[in-house]
Amino acid sequence: MTQQAIKKRKRGDFIRRSLGEKTFDVLNILLMLALVCFFLFPILNMLSISLSNEYAVLRGDVTFYPMGINLQAYEQIFSHSTLWQGIMNSILVAGVGCVLSIISLSVAAYPLAFGDFYGKKLYNVLILITMWFNGGIIPTFLTMSRLGLHNTHWALIFNTMITAYYVVIVRSYFESLPSSIVESARIDGANDFRILFQLIIPLSKPVLATVSLWVIVGHWNDYLNALLFIADRSKYTLQLVLKEMVLNAESSVYAISMSGGTDTVGAAALGQQVRNAVLVVSMIPMVILYPFVQRYFITGVTLGAVKG
Repeated sequence: MTQQAIKKRKRGDFIRRSLGEKTFDVLNILLMLALVCFFLFPILNMLSISLSNEYAVLRGDVTFYPMGINLQAYEQIFSHSTLWQGIMNSILVAGVGCVLSIISLSVAAYPLAFGDFYGKKLYNVLILITMWFNGGIIPTFLTMSRLGLHNTHWALIFNTMITAYYVVIVRSYFESLPSSIVESARIDGANDFRILFQLIIPLSKPVLATVSLWVIVGHWNDYLNALLFIADRSKYTLQLVLKEMVLNAESSVYAISMSGGTDTVGAAALGQQVRNAVLVVSMIPMVILYPFVQRYFITGVTLGAVKG
C-alpha cells in the first residue's frame, strides 16, 4: 500500500457507497437472516421435542426451545441392543462405499476429460443415459440375488457405487486442470493409471472431498436399499434400526391405549419424542463430519460445475 493510500485511509477518505448499494446490502442481510431462521427452525423444533416434557409435547407448546428436560427418548434409543451394531454397519458401508466410489468415479471421468479414443461420444452417452433411465426395483433386486449379493452389505455398496451426475462433476473438474500436466507426464513415459493416481487425483482434492461427502451422506441416509437387500437383523444399518425403534414406540402407545393403562399420556408423548430423537441421532455424525470438508465444499462445487 502506497503512502498516499495510507494517508487517505487515515483521513477516512473512502469510496462512498450509493444509497442503492446500501439498500441492497440491508435487504440481502435481512433475506439471509430469514433463510437462516427458515432452515434452523425445523432442526431446533425437532431437537426441542425430543428433549421436552411429555405434557408440553402433547399440548403442542414446544417451538424452538425445550420445555422441561426429559431424556426418556434418548435413554430408550441408546439402550437398544442393536443400535451400536447398526452404527458400525453404516460406518462400514459408508466408508468402503466412499473409497470405492471415488476410485470408480475417477477412473470413469478420466477418459472423458483427457482421453482421445474412438467411441468417446458413445461412452459419454452410455453414462449420461443412466441419469434418466434405470432398471427399477424388481430387476435390481433380482440382479443382486443372482449375483449372490442379497443380504450382504456389498449390495448397498455396489448398487450406488457410480452415479452419472458425480461422473459429470468430476469430469468437469478434471477438464479445468491444465492439459499440459497430462501431456508432460505422457512424454516422460507415464501411463494413464499413473497419471490419474499420482497427478490428477492429488490435484483434485476439492471436488473429490465434495463428492465424498455426498456419497457418505447418501449411504448414511439410505433406507430403501437397506430395506430391500438386508434381511438379517445383525446386518441392519442405522436407518433400519432407527425405523424399528420408531415402530416399537408407536406399537407401545397402541398397546397401552388398548389396554386402558394409566400411563397413556407418557406413552403417547414418547412416540413423538422417539421419532424426533431418532432424527437427531441420525443427523449428528454428518454434522460432525461436515466441518472437516467444508473448506473443500464450495471450491469443489464451483470449479466442478457442469460446463455449457
